[in-house]
Amino acid sequence: MKWYSDAMLITTLNDIGVALQENKRMSKPTNWAICGAGQISNDFCICVNSLPKTEHSILAIAAKDQARAKEFASLHSIPKSFGSYEELLQVPNLDIVYIGTIHPFHVETCLLFLNAGINVLCEKPVALSMEGCHKVLDAAKKNNVLFVEGWWSRFFPVYKFMREEVLVKGAIGDVKIIEASFCGPKLTQKRLDKWQLGGGGLTDIGAYGIQAANMFFKGKPSIVKAEVAYTETGEDKSGVILLKYPSGQLACLNYSMETAEGVNHLIIRGTKGNVVIPDKLWCPTQVYINGKKHEFQLPEVKDKEKFNFTNCEGFTYEIQCIRECLLRGDKECSTVPHEDTEVIMSVLTDVLKQVGIKYSSL
Repeated sequence: MKWYSDAMLITTLNDIGVALQENKRMSKPTNWAICGAGQISNDFCICVNSLPKTEHSILAIAAKDQARAKEFASLHSIPKSFGSYEELLQVPNLDIVYIGTIHPFHVETCLLFLNAGINVLCEKPVALSMEGCHKVLDAAKKNNVLFVEGWWSRFFPVYKFMREEVLVKGAIGDVKIIEASFCGPKLTQKRLDKWQLGGGGLTDIGAYGIQAANMFFKGKPSIVKAEVAYTETGEDKSGVILLKYPSGQLACLNYSMETAEGVNHLIIRGTKGNVVIPDKLWCPTQVYINGKKHEFQLPEVKDKEKFNFTNCEGFTYEIQCIRECLLRGDKECSTVPHEDTEVIMSVLTDVLKQVGIKYSSL
């Protein structure tokens, strides 16, 4: 007499089938395409290629210059290169596109892939207007695909640890004030004084303070005030931003692309204590919580001497999180949800409007 029923056997076989399918799904690498062959794409690709080939693979690179794309592909061992972004649509087995172009091209490039049903990770800021931001988020929702704005700072262990300590454990009580500073001439981009290329300091470095405030003060601020200093051609090169939230919480944020490089800190002040990132608030490796130091070592990355920017090993945190989102079938990333993308963009556009800067591109 058999000890199992036919129903039990069917259930067991179904469970085995599901487990095998899940194992197959987990063992499949996340297939990336890279859109844009600039400095940030270089650093991103170094990190992708440092991760296990069983988890990540770059299938293709596209740039507006075929020769540049081909050179980039050779440098990063990418099998296919194209001289137009549209050609990436024909790449088989593609899971997600990383968009590393400059900001004025973000909206149109995101829409190209989102409307084709392809997942997108786009560098910040996603747009230069609320209209552009809404177009991208609406396209992601309409086409039921993953869209993430690349606020890479949020994926660093320091920020994850801070959120847990401050927002979950209440380590510093109620948060009342946030201060952030991001300054230094070494950060100046060649397009700083070229408004048609999205120049200016706010969208490059000033936005990091805004996104940090958004992490701890949810929702839109009720008051946004800003003052900036301009380049000779009218772009913002330094600025101070004050945010006040409905509950009375305040954020004081400053940035500059003309001062001597100093301490680029983030301070969160609460009713029972303080949190301090002493430097490199955009890519930190240490934080003090109520005076106690916590340090997080960056992952080992091959060819890191070829990075263009500081602590770009940290891209690996973002890359791995995106893979986890795709494996789960997520359409948003909880680290950078669409709501936060929209709030950050609303503050950015409010500041730009106040200081009289208007980009012709979305």
